[in-house]
Amino acid sequence: MTEVERIINKGILPKGFLKEEIRCDFFVDEKRKKLWAVEIDLLVEFDRVCKKHDLKYFLTGGSLLGAVRHNGSIPWDDDIDVAMFRSDYEKLMALSDEFKYPYFLQTPYTDKGYYFSYAKIRNSKTTGLSIPFAYQGINQGIPIDIFPLDNCMVEDVEERYNKINYLILQNSICMRLSCPNPNDIDKKRIATYNGRNPMEMYEEMQQIAKQYENCQCDKINTAVCTAYKPQKLMWDKKDWEETIMCKYENYMFPIPKGYDNILKVQFGDYTKYPPAEERGQWHNNAIFDADIAYTDYIKTFLEESKQK
Repeated sequence: MTEVERIINKGILPKGFLKEEIRCDFFVDEKRKKLWAVEIDLLVEFDRVCKKHDLKYFLTGGSLLGAVRHNGSIPWDDDIDVAMFRSDYEKLMALSDEFKYPYFLQTPYTDKGYYFSYAKIRNSKTTGLSIPFAYQGINQGIPIDIFPLDNCMVEDVEERYNKINYLILQNSICMRLSCPNPNDIDKKRIATYNGRNPMEMYEEMQQIAKQYENCQCDKINTAVCTAYKPQKLMWDKKDWEETIMCKYENYMFPIPKGYDNILKVQFGDYTKYPPAEERGQWHNNAIFDADIAYTDYIKTFLEESKQK
């Protein structure tokens, strides 16, 4: 039985969920629906654990935008993001045993060789392969991303961003060292590797991110996420203090009450859709397959790579 079949058979999502459809003039095929099904199941499991241990979390990023604008996934999106205040995030990190197979809470402490700056929950019976790290020997099931929210100061947000981004890039290079035949771009990256212990760099970036943990701050950000410039991921803390429920596909999940201000900071006029040519899979270096375990997929992927 595939994970999607399990999810449907258990009634976590209805059978009709997988039906192909057009949303916002975008064709959502069955493959994307299967990906969403696995991600929603991960979110349901994450929600269960958070409720059990009284941990507060929010949909964030594109998932927050999807909930508010679409009452579900953005039709051309392929992931789910959540955020937690640092104190709850660190409590969650101690609860890896709560996530039973096929669920897996992935951190540098639970998965040797995984040096991302934030945690993920993965479904180990599916594939969410990040191509640059195919040889790294880490869990590469379909994930959802979990980001800590940290206090911050406007005055040094750029400096902190640059320090953390450097460490993130170094750990990304470290994870590429396992590839026996890196491409030209990765060869240039590898040439800049500083050789430091990746766990030391991971712990350093966390310390930088939470340096204002015990301070009274008006601003908050996801410092360990450097995919956007820091001003795009820095908000008024008050906008995150209260939670409301919002429909996301077949469920209701928590979002910050100040979502309007939060989305405007990150996306500007978030009510407008991007041009048609910009819609599609957002993660171009990723391969998703809800029907195959990543362990099986990687074996085939690596064999085919050797033959090229």
